[in-house]
Parts: sequence; structure tokens; C-alpha cells
Amino acid sequence: MKRFVYALALIFLLTAPAFALSDEEYLKMRKSNSDFARADKKLSQVYSRLKSKLPKRVFAELQKSQREWVSSGRDEAAAALMNDGYSRLEAYTIATNDRADILPEIAAEISESLKNSRKSPPRKQEVQPKKIPDPEPEPEPDPEPEPTESAPLSISQIEGEYQSDNGFLTVRITDLNTSEVQVTFSRFKDGVHWTSKGWLENGVLELSDNNYSECQATLKFSAGSVKVEITDTDDWNEAVSPDFVLKGTYKKLKG
Repeated sequence: MKRFVYALALIFLLTAPAFALSDEEYLKMRKSNSDFARADKKLSQVYSRLKSKLPKRVFAELQKSQREWVSSGRDEAAAALMNDGYSRLEAYTIATNDRADILPEIAAEISESLKNSRKSPPRKQEVQPKKIPDPEPEPEPDPEPEPTESAPLSISQIEGEYQSDNGFLTVRITDLNTSEVQVTFSRFKDGVHWTSKGWLENGVLELSDNNYSECQATLKFSAGSVKVEITDTDDWNEAVSPDFVLKGTYKKLKG
């Protein structure tokens, strides 16, 4: 019995590292294989849509689930597919596609679970003394309508260099067919920089560091400028400081 247990442990130690996908392999796979790039883009789009629609509490749980999938679940799914005869690239492509398809269902299950956790057993009603109702407050004036934004720019119009008070932002088109864009931020005072890729949709670009991890930013392009908003800064303490280069409005430089 002990020999059997040792054999299982040895098999796990030998196979687990071979299946794990590193950040470098992930980026290389996305760059060199169009099928994997499409699957990864599909997952990114589904994740972004859910983030914009879900309540913060629900999305926080979904984000935990996504991080667990990136750290181990993706490798486990790919390993099972490789055991069925698929190549490593095919296995990770299928696993990523499947994750994109099932992510809305996972979000719905999390939402339902949180609803049920908030429910409490009915309490015995207590007789309350009648109170004189408070006078109704006067209605507040309707807020002024916000100015409408201009039509989103095409991918060919956003390429170039942009500048804010404390840094540069460089936008470069890396793939016209998939609308993939690379953005590099450079801060004046200490040379800190950050580079990330994303896909432009209706003039909006969602960026994150590798594998949908901690730092995420939304770029909204308009004629001659781009507005950068931080959407997730769990581990990026500098990203919330007032002078961090990511946050703010950048004016396009004439080239």
C-alpha cells in the first residue's frame, strides 16, 4: 500500500511542472498561434463584460475563481485533454475556450450563492407603536445632463504618442486583424514604465498585466486625447497615488 502511495506522489511531482503554463509561455503562445489568441481574446471580453455588469461583491468572488483557474485550474483542464491525445497547444486553446463559455454560469452560481447566504430565518413580528410620519422632503432638482461623448475612434486613429503632466503614453498597433494594441506608460520623475497589450473595441481598450491578474486599466480614446482610469489595484499601491502615470488624461502629440 505504501509503495502505491509513493508511486502516485512521484507521478504527480513528475507531471505537474510539465503541464504548468508560465507567463512567458502564455505570451509566446498568444503571439504565435491565432487559435489560442482568439480563445484568449474571447475570455478577456467575457471577463470584461461581466466586470461591467456584476455587483462588486459578486465580481470579487468571480475574480478569485478566475485567479485560481489561472494558477491551477487551467493546467488541470489542459492535462486532462492531453491525456486524451490533444497536443499541449490544442489542450490550452480548448481549455481557454471552455472557460470563456462557462464563466457567465459561474458568475450566476456565485450570485445565487451570495443571495442565499444573506437570507435569514423569519423573525417574530413585534408590535411597534404608531409614529407620526415625517414630512416628505422637497423634491431635488433634476441633475444636469452629462455631455455626450464623441463617436469612438478607429484603431488607425489612435496610434502615436500622448503626454500628461507627469508622463508619456505610447500606443502601437501590433495586429490590425484582431485590433490588438500595445501600450507603454513612462513616468517622467523616475522612469517607471509599464507595457501591456489589449484589444480595441468601440474606442475603449482594457489592459491588465499577464493572465488577468492584479492591475487593470481602461483607456477611452477620443479625438486628440485618451482618458486612463484604474479599475483594479489590489497589489499596485503606486497606482492609487495622485501622481501615478497611469491615471489621468493624456493629450496626443503631433507627429
